[in-house]
Amino acid sequence: MRHSLILAALLMGLAATAFGQDAAHLILTDTKIGSQADGFGGERPVVSGEVFNHGAQAYRNISITVEAYSADETLIGEGFGFLVDACGTALLDHVLLPGSVQAYSAPYELFKDDAVARVVARVDGQPETPNWPPQIDAPGVRLIERGEVVMLEWLDEETLIYGIGCDGAVFTELDWRRYDLADHAVSPIEHPAAAKVTAEMIERSGAAMVTQSGEQNAELYYGSQLTFPPGARRIVYQNDLHTILSAEPNGSFKRLIHDKLHQHSLRGFIWARQPGVFLAYYFGSRGEPVHYFTGHVDGQMLMGRLEELAPSLTAPGPSADGLAAVVGWRRDDVSGYFIDYAFGGDELLFETELPGNNYPAPIVAGNIIYVIHSLEGAATLQCFHRRTRELHTLTPLPLQVSPAARAWSWLSPGGTRLAVAMNGTEGGVWWLDLSGECG
Repeated sequence: MRHSLILAALLMGLAATAFGQDAAHLILTDTKIGSQADGFGGERPVVSGEVFNHGAQAYRNISITVEAYSADETLIGEGFGFLVDACGTALLDHVLLPGSVQAYSAPYELFKDDAVARVVARVDGQPETPNWPPQIDAPGVRLIERGEVVMLEWLDEETLIYGIGCDGAVFTELDWRRYDLADHAVSPIEHPAAAKVTAEMIERSGAAMVTQSGEQNAELYYGSQLTFPPGARRIVYQNDLHTILSAEPNGSFKRLIHDKLHQHSLRGFIWARQPGVFLAYYFGSRGEPVHYFTGHVDGQMLMGRLEELAPSLTAPGPSADGLAAVVGWRRDDVSGYFIDYAFGGDELLFETELPGNNYPAPIVAGNIIYVIHSLEGAATLQCFHRRTRELHTLTPLPLQVSPAARAWSWLSPGGTRLAVAMNGTEGGVWWLDLSGECG
């Protein structure tokens, strides 16, 4: 991964000592010394790794202190750090429960111009009685793995791959796993398309090009959200002006899909049931309306320009052909899911209290629409049959969708399986069987 940390012994000839702790039962593991951007165009050293709570108490207000020493044991550097999520954002209010592990990052400054011989890191925290989250009885829902799962692809009805890492990161920056239903085995893999992402491909596509100057800036690629769509040939991505383009897998033959999007924040692409059809959706923070448009990787917009479509209060879900989308609206006294058509008009599907924009988008599978939203305080999977107008509650889901987390869902190619993922400290990926439901 681009920001993976290199052991100090390889980076600067440093040696890391044993890592002590001031709070009982907190242990620093997988500790590495590397560098990170300092916000001023330079870099500064940083200690990173994970904090493991192997005791019976929970801990809050966890902090990490760092000290750097020269060969004669003179203190020449100090630093301070916190628990962080996969994006490196500090988790200041996080409570580390017994048996839990969470990443940390602790940058430090050197205040003397001397060689560093030893770096010491210590962890401290305030113990308290654990407050365990409520257990949700969800028969038939299988937990595959815990972690900040932010991307997933079905290979077939029995196999899926998923990426763990920072929400919004390009797929080559994620740690990928493969899950096989036959034996429930999970194994680390490289994404099947990762080898196609070369320096030449990135340059040819313009995903790392500064539009005004034509110069290459490698950092732009990491914000491009470049994606190899399931079942389609061409890639789709955004450039530095947030213009959405597609290209051949080698980056050639670019086609413009949608421009003038620089004031919007792309949150991802949702792939429809027909190959190559996608919905791109945009919002800034939790609670903001979601802007979107639908398109095809061959270079067409399908429902019209983003500014022409009424924003949704939830992440929208595209129809198979991209000519309609299921959105969440409030109109007068009606709150619920609607289907908005490309050629004018809309239709109320059913009334309900709407979740936030951090819940999964509805999935349109023919006449059946799957939705995940909060019912009586629990994330719940329901399905709506457009022909019979019946709404069925299928199962609660063991998701704790906090304001700081996001959740996604993906339907298998044959429509018999559903995978649900979430990032954040309670994140993971779950699988469930839909056979015989909502027929």
